[in-house]
Amino acid sequence: MKKGSLLRIIISCLFTAGILLLMTACSQSSRDTVRIGYVNPSTGPLAGNGEGCDWVVEQMEAYLSEHPIKVNGEEKKCEIIVYDSESDANKCSELTQKLIEEDNVDLMIAIQTPNTVIPVAEVAERYGIPCIATQSPIDSLANSRDEFNWTYCSFYTLDDVYESQRALWTVAGCGVGSGAKVGLLFANDADGTAWHELFVKRLAEDGYETVDPGQYPSGTTDFTSLANEFKNENIDIIAGTNIPPDFMNSYNAIISAGVEVKGVTMGKCCLLQSDVEALGDLADGIMTQVWWAPTNPYSSALTGISSESLNEAYMADHDGRVMPQPAAYAYEALELAIQTFNTTKSLEKEDIRTALSSLDVDTIIGHVKYDQKMKGLSFARTVLCGGQWQREDGVLTLKIIDNSLHPEIPLTGEYLPGNATNSK
Repeated sequence: MKKGSLLRIIISCLFTAGILLLMTACSQSSRDTVRIGYVNPSTGPLAGNGEGCDWVVEQMEAYLSEHPIKVNGEEKKCEIIVYDSESDANKCSELTQKLIEEDNVDLMIAIQTPNTVIPVAEVAERYGIPCIATQSPIDSLANSRDEFNWTYCSFYTLDDVYESQRALWTVAGCGVGSGAKVGLLFANDADGTAWHELFVKRLAEDGYETVDPGQYPSGTTDFTSLANEFKNENIDIIAGTNIPPDFMNSYNAIISAGVEVKGVTMGKCCLLQSDVEALGDLADGIMTQVWWAPTNPYSSALTGISSESLNEAYMADHDGRVMPQPAAYAYEALELAIQTFNTTKSLEKEDIRTALSSLDVDTIIGHVKYDQKMKGLSFARTVLCGGQWQREDGVLTLKIIDNSLHPEIPLTGEYLPGNATNSK
């Protein structure tokens, strides 16, 4: 081949490559809509955690209609695409892939317990899509993979959970040095495994006697052996985190076996009014985490609304029902997404990631800044208090009875002795 011909081919290739790069840049800058992918457990065992998602999306859409996103000064429309995972991890993965491949989302939201956060974040990492993760203990997500390049999480750590539950055991008369026996109730899923590992370690360090029947397969219906072990060991505390059907079955078996304890501290299954209402009288006196409440002193820097006002708006649209804790985190996730787009230089994925990683903002659940790391996962630590389900005019109400980790959060009640194991 003649040198002249070769030179013409090289010049032609470079020209074509330049045109393609220019077209890509123009396509990114001229695109008038940003898309947020959101996988929510609207149905299935975790549906209580997904309650309020549609309402929160409507609130943000209303805000955006008057305050459009501006990417580098250019107004953009925003489309929030929500799919129901049916509380199934495999479905989470499938829907995240669909959102990325078919809906061409610019950013993913992974939310509502490790069961549904981990698979969404995993797919986002694989495709290189910026991902806002929330409402999963940091440890559970951090332990799910070796490296995180696109995911940023806001929630509490399991050390925070342990210390919060220990404070609740203390008010129930089972503090450090009391000689109390703690019975563990954990499934063998990702969430249960992370909790179990840390609780076993911390309980031993604090001198508690641990009664550990081993992790059970989620979906178990016969807890007779576990209940008998708790009875024989004469435990003082039941501690764990479980999906609602597993807790219902295990707690019924424990009570039937005649186990009586001074305190029950449960995560996940006892956070929400809809879940504890399904438990009926079994829910009385159960203690759990409180990550958000209408009385929390936080407001959104984006929309200007306070926790109290957001709850009032929710109650007005839901026949007086208090806004569930996860709905506040749904609001926070969308706040963070919009703030990210408002601060990114472009819609290139790397620029979106840079904007997300640099957030330093007040949200409805508190301040968010991804300035901590666990096993490669960048995260922002959020508030955690201890609460107890109490009857108020016959209605189960979650009262904040311990704020030792975050004294700025106001208490809304005092500890009341008693629970379903000793109410006979």
